[in-house]
Amino acid sequence: MSKTAVRRVLFKSFWAVIGLVVAVSLFKLAFTGSTQDADGAPLTPTGKIPPEEVVVEKGTISNSLTVDGTIVIDKPVSVSSSVTGVLAHRFAEIGAKVKKGDKLFQVRTKESAEEAEPVEEPAGEEPGKVDDAAGDGDRDDAPVEPPTPKPVYHWYTVVAPATGIVGSYAVDLMGDVAEDGVVVSIRPTTFHAVGAISPLDRYRLAGNPDRATVTIEGGPKPFTCTHLRIGDAATETITSDAPEGEMMEGDSGGEGESGTGARISCLVPEKVTVFDGLTMTMTIDAGKSDGDVVTIPVTAVTGLVREGSVWVVGEDGTPTEQPVKLGVTDGKVVEVTSGLKPGDSILRYVPGSKESAGDKGEGMVEGMPEGEM
Repeated sequence: MSKTAVRRVLFKSFWAVIGLVVAVSLFKLAFTGSTQDADGAPLTPTGKIPPEEVVVEKGTISNSLTVDGTIVIDKPVSVSSSVTGVLAHRFAEIGAKVKKGDKLFQVRTKESAEEAEPVEEPAGEEPGKVDDAAGDGDRDDAPVEPPTPKPVYHWYTVVAPATGIVGSYAVDLMGDVAEDGVVVSIRPTTFHAVGAISPLDRYRLAGNPDRATVTIEGGPKPFTCTHLRIGDAATETITSDAPEGEMMEGDSGGEGESGTGARISCLVPEKVTVFDGLTMTMTIDAGKSDGDVVTIPVTAVTGLVREGSVWVVGEDGTPTEQPVKLGVTDGKVVEVTSGLKPGDSILRYVPGSKESAGDKGEGMVEGMPEGEM
């Protein structure tokens, strides 16, 4: 074999060995990975993600809560009699418009003969006898029947307990009326804007706002509704046959609060034209921070009502629990009124929460609803 042929064989073998080494190295990196760090020390898998930190900073918070719901006409008000008698007079007929305090109807009661005051006999005379029955001047002492007591009547006027339209009477004129029996009903012409909020969102309304702004798409311009009520108070004027599937999405439909939501309502002004069943959006301004304040993510604090705790990261990297006082929150960040200062480093997630364990999805820290992030 010539020298040229030998060199050709050696050259091919050399590149074949190099290719084999490269292939083995790539296979090892792909399926086993590196077992050393940059300093040559062996790498030990721990399965832990280092806790994420965030720097405390200043900002402005506007606590505005938006609730979807429905316009609902107020439920009819039943009007009953406080006495037993007969329906003697109707001041307002069916379909009449009345205001609160207007006269509706009158009930007449009758005292029995036994309850009426007895007729007084003349002084010195025996009851049931007369001096001169024959009229001849002689005392005959003839017995006579005492006069029958006349019945005594009383009239009671019942007024409208609410403004609205008079419905059908349950009793005809001069018909019997039972004590506490319903005589007629008043159908109010007032409406409420009604929605549902989660129980946790009620913490954001701890300042007890009394009004909200209602927007009806395709309806009147946004207007202010008053007498904002939450929970049981919100159900007092809501009709029981309202479209709860739309009005109370997320609610169980029971009276008052449920396990998944609470009712919230406000009174629609009379000058605003609305109709029963309209969908609406209620925006509640529940507070705003006064200028730049110290703010942190709500995920960093446990307890979001007035007081809570955060975990401050020290110079050595060790987190330490720190009590803080809290102010306004918008569901994403919360005001810290004392306990922290701008520049402090804290854990972004409360230790032990799902987020701190690596599940950093769209959820919220314990104590805050997911939908408000």
